[in-house]
Amino acid sequence: MRNIAKKSNTIEILNTYHLNASKKYGQNFLVDPNVIIKIVECAHIDEETVVIEIGPGIGALTEVLAHYAKHVYAFEIDERLKDVLDDTLKECTNVDVIFKDFLKVDLDAFVSQIDSEKVAVVTNTPYYITTDIITRILKSQSKIRSLTAMVQKEVAEKLCRGEKSPVTMMIDYVGSISYEMTVSKNVFIPSPHVDSAVFHIEKERTIPNHLVEIIYGAFKQKRKTILNNMKPFFEEPRKALENCGIDPTLRAQQLSIDDLVKLDQERNKL
Repeated sequence: MRNIAKKSNTIEILNTYHLNASKKYGQNFLVDPNVIIKIVECAHIDEETVVIEIGPGIGALTEVLAHYAKHVYAFEIDERLKDVLDDTLKECTNVDVIFKDFLKVDLDAFVSQIDSEKVAVVTNTPYYITTDIITRILKSQSKIRSLTAMVQKEVAEKLCRGEKSPVTMMIDYVGSISYEMTVSKNVFIPSPHVDSAVFHIEKERTIPNHLVEIIYGAFKQKRKTILNNMKPFFEEPRKALENCGIDPTLRAQQLSIDDLVKLDQERNKL
């Protein structure tokens, strides 16, 4: 392997191609090979795993994923990096770099064509699209089994301590989340303002779209009671809540995913 994440190698690549980190795309280049290895270990990648990577940058994480995985599909939005990745990943014959906006790709259709039952998403997520990427993976009806992501430390902590939100409710339904490690801001070029952290979500099942609607509806206006927030879903919301054994004066943050599943089932009876 070229060991792209070694600081001197990263600087050489950036200088060779006259590259600066794009603020538009939230780029920060990770320059610690040990952290790269740990991220891959957190993702539980093996020779049967097909990896979808979001934002390969100059290929530091990609080359290590390729070493362990069956195949890597890397989605990159920054077309300045075409020549760079052609060079840095030329020895990785099991990597396809796709220059498209991951958030605009038909994810379920793409995954349906993958020849493996073990599909993992791994990303050093640009901070500005963190929530969009996480929710996209959680809502996917495909055979994606896991998401391993590096995000702002504060975001990872909120997710892992189960602070109630639509995202954590969906995580509770599909599987489990674990906080894997903290990553110092000092191992990036340029250095971001805050530390990062890696978390891992294991998906044991998919979440029905109609349940997603109930979850978002419950949290639509956080200060309002669940009775108010369920009015768009039921002609008689008070009766529906009573049938589910849910106190109508509670707010979404006071409910469990089981409560929302009951409401979804009650709605589907109509």
